Parts: sequence; structure tokens; C-alpha cells
Amino acid sequence: MQQTKLLLITIVLLAVGCAAPPERELSDKEPVFATLPNGFDPFDPSRPSPIYAEATATPGDNLTRHLERKRGHALNILSLSGGGQNGAFGAGFLIGWREAGTRPEFDIVGGVSTGALLATHALLGTPEDDAKLEEMYTRITSDDVYKNRGLTRILTGTDALKDTAPLRELIARYVTPETLARVAAAYDDDRLLVVGTTNVDFAQTWVWNMSLIAKAGDIELYRDVLLASASFPIVFPPVEIDGHLFVDGAARSNVVVVGMGGTNRPDPPLHGPGNVYLISNGRLTHPPEALRRALGKIAATTVGVMMDQSMQTAVTRTYFGTKLLGYNFNLVAIPQDVDIGNDPLAFDPVQMRSAFDAGRALAKQPSPWSNSPEDVGDVPSWALRAIQESF
Repeated sequence: MQQTKLLLITIVLLAVGCAAPPERELSDKEPVFATLPNGFDPFDPSRPSPIYAEATATPGDNLTRHLERKRGHALNILSLSGGGQNGAFGAGFLIGWREAGTRPEFDIVGGVSTGALLATHALLGTPEDDAKLEEMYTRITSDDVYKNRGLTRILTGTDALKDTAPLRELIARYVTPETLARVAAAYDDDRLLVVGTTNVDFAQTWVWNMSLIAKAGDIELYRDVLLASASFPIVFPPVEIDGHLFVDGAARSNVVVVGMGGTNRPDPPLHGPGNVYLISNGRLTHPPEALRRALGKIAATTVGVMMDQSMQTAVTRTYFGTKLLGYNFNLVAIPQDVDIGNDPLAFDPVQMRSAFDAGRALAKQPSPWSNSPEDVGDVPSWALRAIQESF
């Protein structure tokens, strides 16, 4: 709540011109490791990115079919959404899933925002990696993520309300050279890790192939991309990479699932239907509430509604893509009765433990997954039925 009030004050101050940051030049540096969500070139959206040239060279082929051929089985694809401190739910779910004995080895892992911070150790997938996820999401506070910038700094010109130097240090603690080498080794075994960011200069979602970055040994870029993906706009400062400014991937797309691109509809699966698993680190819907007519409450709730809509759109888009791919769709989100508070940037240990324990318990249930998005009225019900009945 307090963060929302400060955010609004800052917007007003910037609007009246109390600070004048220096002008920037638009970078013409083309991405070496990033693509659009459909696998195309951000600088030329009409052509596939060279990153995936081999995978899309044959009509009816795409990255998923390419990896099916290399891996020799139907794929298990995991996507982890944004959600700030609610990433504790995803961490708990992954651990409970392993403890239930049903968690597969993932062939592709994608993450956005807090999901990006989960993604590396989710791909690597050992009990030791799970222990790191539990530590990351149950033993930290806001002091481990950000520190406040003084009013003088805000009034004299700044790009955010908070300083994320602590988060940068936290990422460095959990992404070591040894971690990078393991991600590179997974890539040698044709297992892939991707992370979504928002390029605010180009108003595009850039999806980074973290596996290629790991193979190149560029640990600073790897860490920068993770920080950028988790940098909630206005509250956290943007991250500059090759002259481009990046913020939270969830600002434009709260979910990234690679493997659905290409220039043609893909051929049927080579080894039967695989699975797309989507872990939403948030609630898909919220119960009605009569709001108090106060600026902070209205602003916070409005932002929440906007983020909910972004997530619902991403889930529906992923569902359609999954079905067209010939795969099974599996969705899980935080149950309504879990106390996660109203501020995903609070990093409150009690709320994080509540989300973590809820995820861990839910993963051990016999059927924790939903196999279609909830019908909230945004998409015609006949369209959802049509896609369900067509596959």
C-alpha cells in the first residue's frame, strides 16, 4: 500500500518536471541471445531469429519438434509466472512435486519476473537445487531485495523508488560459475532455459536463451537478464543491456513458453502428446470486495486488476498454443484461501512461508492441475469449447 502511494507521488513529480534525466540514444545493438516470444528476430519481426534457424528450417518443424527429435520423447515444458514474493508458492510446489515422486525432468523451462529467479534451479532439478529455492523464498526479507532511495534522490532525479543492489547480490549468491556450467551441460543434453524481459525502448518482449548465455560463459549477462526480468517498473530501476533498457518481463507478458513458433503450423507430435505445465505465482481470480474510496486502495486494486488481466490473457494464449502444439495443458495457481497479503513486493517472511507451504501441500494432492483456463468472460465460451473439442 505504501509503495503504491509513493509510486503515485513519484509519477506526479516527474510529470511536473522536477527532474530532468539526461537524454539517451536509441541503441542499434542487435540481440545475440534474445528473440521475440514467437522465436523471431526483434529487429526484423518478419523472419525467424538465427538462434533457432536449425529448428525452424523444415516446414512443419519448430523448436518443440526439433527437441522431440533430439531428446527422443515427448517433452515436459515448464513455465513459471511472475508474482514477486508469491514466487514462494512456485518454490513450494516444485519441492512438493518432487516429494510426491511425480515431477518429471523438464526439457524446457521458461520464467518471467520471480519465475525467472526460480527457473535456473527448476531446470537443474536436484534436491540441492530445491533446497536453494526454499532458502531463497523462505529465509529472506525486503532488505535482501531492495533498499529505499531517499526523498532527495527522488526529487533530484531517479529512475525508480528503490535500489535493487541487494537483489543483484542475492542473484550472484545463487548463480555461481558452477551453476552456469551446469546450465551449459544441460544444454549439451538438449535441455533449454529461457527468460522473458520487457525492452521498454522497443516496447517488445525479449525472450533470452539463457542456455546459450551459459554456453558462452557470460555470467554477468546471465545475472543481468535475471535482474532485468524481476525489475518491477517504477519501483525497481530498469537494467541496461547493450544500450537497451529492460524491466520486468511481466510488464508485457507474464508467461513465456518457447517452442510454439515457426512459420507454419507444426506437424503432429513425434512421440505423442507431451505436457506444458504452467505454475502461476498468483491468484487467477479474486473474490469481490467493496473498496474503500481511498487513493491508495483504489490505485493498488486497479494495478492488481490490470496484472490479473495480463495473466488471464497469457494463460488463454498459452492454452490455445498448447492445444495447437498437440500437448496437454496443465495449470496451477495459488488457492483463494492462502494468506499472501496485498503487496507482492512486501517480501514478508510470514506470507512467503504461507505461500510456500500451500504450494508444497497442493503438489502432493492427487490432481492439483486444471486442464483448461477458467472462463472469466473475456473469451467466448464457445471458443474455449471449440478448442477443447478439436483436439
